[in-house]
Amino acid sequence: MLDLELEVKYTGYITRYTFHNPENLYSVARFQTADGLTNMTIVGNFPKVSSDLLYEIVGQFVTHNLYGEQLLVQSVRKAEQTSNKKGLIAYLSGPSFHGIGPKTAEKIVDYLGVEAIEKILADKNILKDIRINKVRIETIYQTLLENRKLEQTQIALYELDIMGATANNILARYGNTSIEVLTNNPYRLIDEIKGVGFIRADEIAKKIGIAEDDERRIQAAIIYALNQATDSYGYTYLTYEQVISAVYKVLRFEIDLTTYLKDLTEIGKLIVADDKYFLAPIYNSEKIIATRILKIASNNQAFVDPKVLDEILSKSFDLDYTTTQLEAIKAGLINPFTIITGGPGTGKTTIIKAILDIYQELNEIPKSYLNEYVNIMAPTGRAAKRMREILDFKATTIHKGLGFDYTGLFNYDKYNQLPQDLIIIDESSMIDTFLAQSLLEAIKDGAQVILVGDVDQLPSVGPGQILKDLIESNLVKVVRLTEIHRQAQNSNIVKIAGKINQQTIEDKDLTSENDAFLYRLNPQAIKKWLVDLVKSALEKGYDIINDVQILIPMYRGDLGIDQINIAKQEAYIDNKDLKITQGDRTFFIKDKVIQLENDPIKDIMNGDIGYVERILVSGDNKKSLLVNFDGNRVEYQQSDLTQLKHAYAISIHKSQGSEYPVVIIPIVKNYLIMLKKQLIYTAVTRTKSHLIVLGDLGLIKYASHKLSDNRQTNLKSQLNGKFETEEKEPTDNLSPWDFM
Repeated sequence: MLDLELEVKYTGYITRYTFHNPENLYSVARFQTADGLTNMTIVGNFPKVSSDLLYEIVGQFVTHNLYGEQLLVQSVRKAEQTSNKKGLIAYLSGPSFHGIGPKTAEKIVDYLGVEAIEKILADKNILKDIRINKVRIETIYQTLLENRKLEQTQIALYELDIMGATANNILARYGNTSIEVLTNNPYRLIDEIKGVGFIRADEIAKKIGIAEDDERRIQAAIIYALNQATDSYGYTYLTYEQVISAVYKVLRFEIDLTTYLKDLTEIGKLIVADDKYFLAPIYNSEKIIATRILKIASNNQAFVDPKVLDEILSKSFDLDYTTTQLEAIKAGLINPFTIITGGPGTGKTTIIKAILDIYQELNEIPKSYLNEYVNIMAPTGRAAKRMREILDFKATTIHKGLGFDYTGLFNYDKYNQLPQDLIIIDESSMIDTFLAQSLLEAIKDGAQVILVGDVDQLPSVGPGQILKDLIESNLVKVVRLTEIHRQAQNSNIVKIAGKINQQTIEDKDLTSENDAFLYRLNPQAIKKWLVDLVKSALEKGYDIINDVQILIPMYRGDLGIDQINIAKQEAYIDNKDLKITQGDRTFFIKDKVIQLENDPIKDIMNGDIGYVERILVSGDNKKSLLVNFDGNRVEYQQSDLTQLKHAYAISIHKSQGSEYPVVIIPIVKNYLIMLKKQLIYTAVTRTKSHLIVLGDLGLIKYASHKLSDNRQTNLKSQLNGKFETEEKEPTDNLSPWDFM
């Protein structure tokens, strides 16, 4: 009888795997002790190893309701002695050794014994004694050599708690030198291995024995602090005092950073300017943006005769424009660089259509050739689709317009620029620093640029505040649309959005009228209301994928995005027989889902929303998802499912660039830390037809008076030429890790 609950140790062979997940290394296998007297089932997270090699396993016996007693493995280590005859024959005749069958393998083991592998590795020519030809000898020797090194490396990584996709990525990049690389500097993984950040690299470093005040760790902590400022707050720099504070929060001890900052500057990882510390890529990106904008905006070319333009506007086009709309149309056609900003109902799309039509007439371009002269892009697929539908013109996402490909690069860049003469970008408040650089570098000198957007919405998810900085620089023509077009004057949505933005909203404004419906509810009632409201919308003919969207500012909590998605899935999915699970997410047919990262190969982008059309089951019972993104069908294997989340409820940030006929916004005190004017304004302005707000309506007034923190960016200073740097010569071919 096996002892339960006690930690036990066995030496033997893992003879067969009944299940192995390469992502997290979770395995179910049969284990035979070295004396051959005991066989058992072992379970746990451990790598797949050869059946001929002797391993020491440590674990604890547990009782499974269905499968009985199993050893839950805590560690696996290679033992000194290596092989048994049966396992060794199976190993040498396995798929790793091409052209070596069971008979040849048996002949080798009969002649050399259970230490055959060590003898061959010591002297491969020993195989000549049993008449194996030179080609096979070399095949056996090289395969044994590589397998031994790889296996030893896998075990070493496993002992450092590195497994699954991370281990695979490390092995793919560094091969058998992986442990040497990690020992020399585990922090280089941050730059070179997907999915490894400072925290994970720091855990590895501690296991390796790197001291907490090691130079490599301090430098990595500085880079991490600056990256956090970029990723979490959208900053493009930190002051010296902020660097000190941020690094202390990482390290939890005080240390003089002067030398470390100097070293990082010397190797080109940091750039310092006027007591401001930048990661080099983002500093250079802002500098390039400023250079390109100044170049484009300084073009003195006469694009159109103002008198001719006035004549066309008076004779050929609808004159039902406001004064500022007319100003915007003229500015876009006359100036080399124009920004048109305004809230909902101010006619931004109307202006784009007018500019497009007039440009076509002025230049006598046939409609079928217009896209050779004009390029209209938007940050998101939904915004681009809206442009296509309204303008009857081929609008694309910025990524697609620039030719984003499988390498993660753009086909159109500073060396191969866009051919069009007029570039119009909608929803331009969403463009972050790095995308702005790629876009502006791809625009040729002499082209006209028009940025259209709402500067009062949330800034980009990525770093920077490009639209706001450009407007405040006063270096390009800016037209602000403030007058509500007559078609939108009766919209309560537009009135509420305007008063939120102006910080003048009062309790009397928070009443249901026309297209806005506001309900005061306690938090306990909201979840059921959300389910019932969506059900009612579906009964009225609305589509849950394209028409109805719940917007929430937080993921956590009972009324957070994750819990609302679970509730909506439970209510909406009627057939749960066929499913596929990844971590804590389960997907069914009909599920509404959102893509979380750009994938140019599949032609899908971060924020694209679709639905699960089918769950595919292969002959070996492996499942995959077929997701329909507005006609683009994409298959997801099990390992791809980390790219998907449910989308019955999404974050307000994720909704940017989209409009929905029905928007439902719960608002409760649990969201308080997130409630700011820009956030609630952005949420309300995502609504096309019907806005529904549930909860504590007084929080709308509260949020309207809470301004978001202003992002620390350098673009305005670059545009106005007010910056001097300690910038070093470019070191594109160097890695900071080479100097550590």
